[in-house]
Amino acid sequence: MKRAQKDKGQHVEVRVNKEWFTGRVTAVEVGKQMVRWKVKFDYVPTDVTPRDRWVERGSEDVRLMKPPSPEHQIPDTQQQQQQQQQQQTNVPPEPSTSECVRTEPDTTGSSSSQETVDLLAQSLRNCLRYFLPPNFPISKKDLTSMSSEELVAFPLKEYFKQYEMGLQNLCNSYQTRANAQIQACEEKLHIQEQKLTETKEKLQKLRTNIVALLQKVQEDIDFNTDDELDAYIEDLITRGD
Repeated sequence: MKRAQKDKGQHVEVRVNKEWFTGRVTAVEVGKQMVRWKVKFDYVPTDVTPRDRWVERGSEDVRLMKPPSPEHQIPDTQQQQQQQQQQQTNVPPEPSTSECVRTEPDTTGSSSSQETVDLLAQSLRNCLRYFLPPNFPISKKDLTSMSSEELVAFPLKEYFKQYEMGLQNLCNSYQTRANAQIQACEEKLHIQEQKLTETKEKLQKLRTNIVALLQKVQEDIDFNTDDELDAYIEDLITRGD
């Protein structure tokens, strides 16, 4: 256990996705069958590359830096003492830190990021197709087959400009139609008001003629309101029946 912990600080190279990255051993985990190192990388080129990872000491995807850092080399006398102690206790020697070990590259992070990019690209395609202006040079069919790189270069400024123009034209069309309907209703109302005025004038003239006719039969007859005249006429009609 103590010997394994001395691996901390060693400069190593770890292979990730077929590329070698330099780093330093920051933690050691000792198991029954193997020893694992936690390596923190000195530099990673992209966000999808892990900044640290656990590797099995002795695998083909991990190797010591050449030449090793002098401050972390173990003196020959110390190596001999370790070999003697192992022989005395009949404990099989642990794998040498210089042996190459094998570990599978971790592609979980990159595949997860790619899935996220694909989902975002599909959502963007759906939005662009839904609000696509009528005369836009890129068709809905072209949008469906666009790659993520092509979507990055999509002319959004021109897209929104044409969309706003189309929306403004649509609003103007609705406003023009509404104004025409209002004008038509106002004209109909004016005509109906004229007809109502003419009808009232005819009715009033008819009442005046009826009163004149009744006064020829009965000179002292008089009516204060039109309602009195209407009631009198209805009474005459009822008595006549």
